[in-house]
Amino acid sequence: MTDTRDESIAQPHSTRLLLFVLVSLFLANIGQWAVCRVAGLGSPGGIKDFFLDFAHMRQWTDSWLPMLKSLDYFHAHPTEPIYYAHLYDTLIYPLASLLPLAALERMGFSEPAILRVLVITSWLAVLGVAAVSLWMGQRLLQKRGMKLDWQSVLAVFLACIFCYPLIKGYALGNAQTFLSFLFAVLLLLWTGGSERSGGVVAALLAFVKPQYALLWIWMIVRRRWNAAIAFLITAIILIGVSTLVFGWRNNLDYVHVLTGLSRKAQSHYANQSMFGTLNRMIGNGENITYTPHLYTPYIAWIYRATLLTAIVLIGGALFFPWGRLRGSTGDLAATGLASVAASPMAWEHHYGIVFAIAAWVWFGYGCRQRRPPWLLAIASFLTLNGLTATNFLAPHLGWNILQSYLYFGALLMIFVLMKLARNVTSGAAEPVP
Repeated sequence: MTDTRDESIAQPHSTRLLLFVLVSLFLANIGQWAVCRVAGLGSPGGIKDFFLDFAHMRQWTDSWLPMLKSLDYFHAHPTEPIYYAHLYDTLIYPLASLLPLAALERMGFSEPAILRVLVITSWLAVLGVAAVSLWMGQRLLQKRGMKLDWQSVLAVFLACIFCYPLIKGYALGNAQTFLSFLFAVLLLLWTGGSERSGGVVAALLAFVKPQYALLWIWMIVRRRWNAAIAFLITAIILIGVSTLVFGWRNNLDYVHVLTGLSRKAQSHYANQSMFGTLNRMIGNGENITYTPHLYTPYIAWIYRATLLTAIVLIGGALFFPWGRLRGSTGDLAATGLASVAASPMAWEHHYGIVFAIAAWVWFGYGCRQRRPPWLLAIASFLTLNGLTATNFLAPHLGWNILQSYLYFGALLMIFVLMKLARNVTSGAAEPVP
């Protein structure tokens, strides 16, 4: 993949990166709009409204309202189960995720004040993804004797503030914004060898989105005992505090929530998963329209295909022969991404974690390739942009599989990481020192 024996192949990587970002943004936004206009299809939608929300620091309450109303319900009915209250949108997070909000309440913050804190901190978290990615990039480039310059900084920040999954997650007011930031921090820590701290961060991720518990399994399989123990200790502390605050019964109820979620998913185009793809392909359930709490009618073969795909993705990530990259940041990134793609409910904003993954691949390896890394470029283009013009294909069964461009881009990114591992192991690319 990279021939390090000839230093003359070191390209002006920052210029190439900036050009890619500018061309991508042009094609995904202006180009997409122009094609739809010429074809008489109307506006394709896209990132515009979400970006304006970000620019004006305003957001909806997709995650915040269920979380805050859950706390209100608990205060009003301390002896009744939280997860079975039907006064608000369904809470699907573990109760430990409510602890920061509960702490703000104890400090005297009102609900409007808490929402304002969430607006500001999640806005900073979006920029934090770019900052952490650049920090990681600087470390990787220095190990190769290269430098991080203004063009790379500009390219990364432009890509970040126009990153469809990140900006949409922010505009919705979704907790995924913080998870995307924490995942970037996890990759940074792992790249720097801080595995214990990485274990702590991975546990924090899992106590908002339980599928990230796969990272703990990965640490055990890879024999990264310091990280695995740090994860376990953090998990025990979080469970203990959550039990003290909300009681053991409420925390135990989450097991039933998880069981129910395994069969509750939606076919809306924003669900970028195998489940969503197959249901849309045969016209089962909603596509463009969205009705909360209206789940797609159950079809046995789709459920089984989704389960089989999840097993293949997770098993592939865990047991793929990573060779010299076994236990590396790339190995970890593939497992984290597989845990998202394997879920029957993988909303567009859940793929905000791809930003830091793409940054690691580019700054660690892609920028030193003799030839442009086309696979990485395609995977990044598909996962970081909103190609919402594909929604015009919604009524065309079969063709509407293209609505799942983000899901397929994520699968391609996992393939890129696996191909990189093969090249490093075979000696075609040199591992990061």
